[in-house]
Amino acid sequence: MNTFHKLLDKLGVQRKDLKSFLIFLGGVSLTSWFLIHSSYFATVGPVVLIIVYGVFFSILWFVAGYVVFRSLLAASVGLSLIIFIGQAYCSLPKEHQTADASLMTLVGFGLIYVVSQFGYSLFRELFGDKRAKEEWRQKGMVGVFKEINGNKHSWLVIVTYGLLVSLFVWQIYAVIKPIIDGLCVYAK
Repeated sequence: MNTFHKLLDKLGVQRKDLKSFLIFLGGVSLTSWFLIHSSYFATVGPVVLIIVYGVFFSILWFVAGYVVFRSLLAASVGLSLIIFIGQAYCSLPKEHQTADASLMTLVGFGLIYVVSQFGYSLFRELFGDKRAKEEWRQKGMVGVFKEINGNKHSWLVIVTYGLLVSLFVWQIYAVIKPIIDGLCVYAK
């Protein structure tokens, strides 16, 4: 037993980590043995895997939504102002709508500003903001995922998270595009 402890010390394995790992390994072994020797394995196994993956996916979905909507909140004032100005101009009688080109320029530059502000805010949420007060915001969500995984990137988590963030951004675009396209200067 003393040789085993020396080997663990040489490998840099903490006894507390080893105890947690052995409990995890025992739980996996016991669950696997039950599922393999059970006549219900064909139905229980896939259901358990779907539930575990569903919980994992739901947590990532929530975190991705949180990050995207925090970033959208930073850009929402400018976006709301652009849409309000455009809709107010379009509600004027036709004889007073004399600055169509100016409105198109205003909307164009306003959208460039809003998209860049949204992108910068999203970047800070994902990769960290050194000026933030909270430690997890200083690291960013990608840094937090890396820390949770023992300072290694889990590419399955990163790719899934990236796809979920992209899906949220696409959904925001799908909602805002018809509003902008519906303005009178673009509908002509």
